[in-house]
Amino acid sequence: MNQQINLKKLQDTLLDAVKEFKKICDEENISFFLRGGSVMGAVKYDGFIPWDDDMDIAVPRDDYDRLIEIFNNRKIANKYQILNSKYQPELHCYFPRLFLIEEEREKLGLPSNTHLGLHLIDILPLDGAPNGRFQRNIYFGKVYALRFLASLGTTYVDGHVDMHTPKQKMLINIAKGLLLHKMFPQTKVYRMLDSLYTKYDWKKQNYAGTITASLFKKEVMPVEIWGDGVWHQFETERFLIPTDYDTYLKIMYGENYLSEEPDEKKSHHK
Repeated sequence: MNQQINLKKLQDTLLDAVKEFKKICDEENISFFLRGGSVMGAVKYDGFIPWDDDMDIAVPRDDYDRLIEIFNNRKIANKYQILNSKYQPELHCYFPRLFLIEEEREKLGLPSNTHLGLHLIDILPLDGAPNGRFQRNIYFGKVYALRFLASLGTTYVDGHVDMHTPKQKMLINIAKGLLLHKMFPQTKVYRMLDSLYTKYDWKKQNYAGTITASLFKKEVMPVEIWGDGVWHQFETERFLIPTDYDTYLKIMYGENYLSEEPDEKKSHHK
């Protein structure tokens, strides 16, 4: 099976997964936004970025905490499941991820992309941040330090994709040599992150975002950019995206996001 056919099959699976996920969220009154490249896809292509192979969503913290409990040990359409570090520490990821169950993955002939199988959707909390610039920079520093400590607890077993740069790996090895991973077990650091993230209610702050995501502090922006969200077409469905999605995408990807293509089209899959 060639790569193009694989990608079409994978995107069809992603769309089915997010549709089935949304059905349960609607039943449970859980709201969510598309996030990151999924917002780019909605705005620029009315669907997937042509080479994209995963999806990202942002869930307001109150709904996010309920989501973890609601979806724990619950199959979605008998094809998908959500794993989270609170109940499945072997995930080695702060936020939950939606997976295609192994039987379905094998049936579809899709590849794994982690040691736990095929992860399709990242589910990130949408949290507030301090209003003042000085306080916000202190907050960023604390988040960065805790995220670094959390990375020390990740076990790179067969199939676990290592996303760290050579410099990051060097720092991680130094920290492990100092036994910081013993002093700060990953589950403990995740609880510390929870305590820090939940300190600021995104509806009451001037800034909010998904700081636990890959673009770190760039993800935190004036809260009115998120707003209540607007519905936008994504393939055959409609999903909420940030209200001021143009400013959101300019902050995340640059002023010319509509006309420019990224230099590197990365895949999350082998």
